[in-house]
Amino acid sequence: MIYLYAYTNHKEDLDSLRRVKAIYDELKLNGIDAEILVNEYRAQLMAKEWGLPKATTIETIKDIDAVAKLNDIIVIDSPEELEGKVLNYPENFKAVIYINSTFKDITYSGAKVIDLYKDNKIVAPSIKSSIKEENKAVYIYGDSDPSKIVVENLSDLAKLDCDFYWGIYFYVKYEEKIKKSFNYIIESEDYYELFQNYNIFVTSNFQIAIEALFNKKSLYFINLKKLDEKKINFIQENGGIVINISDNIKLDSLSKKENINLNNTNNLICDIISSYM
Repeated sequence: MIYLYAYTNHKEDLDSLRRVKAIYDELKLNGIDAEILVNEYRAQLMAKEWGLPKATTIETIKDIDAVAKLNDIIVIDSPEELEGKVLNYPENFKAVIYINSTFKDITYSGAKVIDLYKDNKIVAPSIKSSIKEENKAVYIYGDSDPSKIVVENLSDLAKLDCDFYWGIYFYVKYEEKIKKSFNYIIESEDYYELFQNYNIFVTSNFQIAIEALFNKKSLYFINLKKLDEKKINFIQENGGIVINISDNIKLDSLSKKENINLNNTNNLICDIISSYM
C-alpha cells in the first residue's frame, strides 16, 4: 500500500493536504491506489469533499507506523521534526519519500527527499478553466485565522471589491462581519471550483499562490501572514505581484505580469513511487 501523509492542524493552512491531493490525483491517473493520512477530523472531512478517499486520522508523524506496514511506501508532507523513530522509517518501510517545502536543506537518511522550489519545482494541480467573465476576482486568506487577521483588515480588504473564500477553520461568529465586506462567500469545499470560475486570485497563502500561478491566473499577494523573504521572492520571480492593501489599490488598475513556467513535480513523484512498486 501507498500512504500519503499530510500534516494538518486547525491553527494552520491545509497546504500539505493540497499537495497530497495533487500527488494522489496523479497516481490515480496512472492507475495507482493510495491511502491518505491526516491529523484531525475536519481535514479528514475536507479531504473527502475534495475528492480524496476517506482519510485515516493519526496524532502526529510518529504514528504513521501504527497504520503502515513493512512493505508499504510512505510519502510525507509535513513540517514536523524528523526525530526519534521517524528517522527509522526508511529502514522500516519499503520506501519513504519526503516532500521538503521549507526552503531549507533537509537531510533524511535513507529517504528520497524532494526539495520544492529549487529549480522552480512545485506540487500543484492542473485545472482546466471555464471562465466566461473577465476580471472576476477572489480573495483567499487561507484556511485558518486564529488571530482574526481578516477582521482586523476588513476595511482595506473590502476595497478590493471581490469575492471571499471561507476557510474551513474560520470562526463562525465573524462570518456576518465578513459577508458585509465582500460580494460573495465561497465555501471551503468549493476550493477547486475557484480555478474554473475566477481569473484573478488575491491571496495571503503561499501554496494557493503557487497553484494560482501554475494555472496561469493573475496573482496578487497580500503578505498578511508575514511570510519570509524567500517565499515572497519566489512569488515575485514567478509572476506574482505583491500588493499593500493600505494603498487603496484597485485590482483592475494593476498591470499583469507574465507567469514564469513552474516545474510541477507530480509526474516525478509518481515515477519515483512507481519505481519502488
